[in-house]
Amino acid sequence: MEAVYETPHGPMKCYPNYLVFKLKGDGISEPAAHEIMSYAYRHYDRRKFVFISNREFASNIDPRAYTAINPKVMVGLAIVSQEDEVRQEATSEQQLFEGSFSYFKTVDEAKDWANTIVKIER
Repeated sequence: MEAVYETPHGPMKCYPNYLVFKLKGDGISEPAAHEIMSYAYRHYDRRKFVFISNREFASNIDPRAYTAINPKVMVGLAIVSQEDEVRQEATSEQQLFEGSFSYFKTVDEAKDWANTIVKIER
């Protein structure tokens, strides 16, 4: 792990090619998304990364939140949850994201997938 950030919206753990974010509230507005992504963009600078969203419960994600994403650097999005309702949300969110997108039941599965999307530069 490279760094951990305690954002106002939840903790963000940054690794060389992906981050794991755990939302602590019940939703993400467009301004909140811009704030969350500012941490990621500062950390990764112009390096490509995958965003792993670890969601325990269904969340109200404003579709405009996706305007905070720069698809040239955030090239993958994984949504992680055991909940069927979250999987349904993920299906509707998929059309809002331009990059690689997938849904997983565990963070470890999402990390493995992220490593196929963005190779670690040595």
